Amino acid sequence: MIIKMRIDDRLLHGQVAYSWKSALTFDAIVIANDSAANNDIRKTALKLSCPDGVHLAVRTIEEAAKLLKNPKLDDMKVFVICANPKDAYLLLNLIDERPVLNLGGMQKAEDKVYFSPAVFVSKEDIEYLDKILQLNVKIEVRQVPSESAKDYVQLKNKIKF
Repeated sequence: MIIKMRIDDRLLHGQVAYSWKSALTFDAIVIANDSAANNDIRKTALKLSCPDGVHLAVRTIEEAAKLLKNPKLDDMKVFVICANPKDAYLLLNLIDERPVLNLGGMQKAEDKVYFSPAVFVSKEDIEYLDKILQLNVKIEVRQVPSESAKDYVQLKNKIKF
């Protein structure tokens, strides 16, 4: 069972691994990212960030969808991490579950504007986040569980490109 899905372009790091582990008590992390899944060095680095006792799977989006549909995961609390809104949208279209989507970390780049602390978005990101909303997925914005969740739609209405 997916207990939460997160968008974080760094994928798995200390903040994600430990603060969210304490809040969600997940048994497994599934990282759905084609680039990371095809890079052995990156996979090794991600494994080093995984908390003890937590299963970690780094898969392509398609492979992650197959894994998340596996009945063996029904009794596990699974935390899913994608690097960007497009990947999250593609994955959500391949699975039946509709977990809350946490928008937590997207670094500043030339084509991106400030959205909230630690979150910068492009026009394409907003397009995919809006498509995710149309899938009846709730989107919350916050870096760590101790912060109050902010509503995506309210924040979106304040940005200008």
